[in-house]
Amino acid sequence: MRHFSWVGLLGAWPALAASTTTNPPPNTGLLQWLVSCFLVIGLILALAWLLKKSRLVPALAQNQLRVISVLPLGNREKLLVVKVGEQQVLLGMTPANINLLCQLDSPLVEPPTTVPFAAQLAKLMKPGATADGALNPVGSKDEA
Repeated sequence: MRHFSWVGLLGAWPALAASTTTNPPPNTGLLQWLVSCFLVIGLILALAWLLKKSRLVPALAQNQLRVISVLPLGNREKLLVVKVGEQQVLLGMTPANINLLCQLDSPLVEPPTTVPFAAQLAKLMKPGATADGALNPVGSKDEA
């Protein structure tokens, strides 16, 4: 007997589905639009926050202040050499505070600045370019 009741419900399913599709509740389109807008705005905000936290994009306004070198000392402690204007200072950093340890008399050699991604991509897009940026002559074969 229970088997026949399921068959009866399955037979009534198309009628139930047709009744809900012909008379949708009012403001359903508006509700879907609002929910999708909030989801898109939330996704944009979440991606912006992740991009800011990942430090993939360097801050453009920090021309006068730059970290030259970092040496981790422990789990949460580190030494930093920071360039402030034309001077370099050694800082000790812990979770609780940041201390000025000394001002360097002879500045450290600064690492070369990284090439922007657009320049690297343009270099690789040239015909015959390799990953290291050297151009292979046309018709030459790499022999190893």
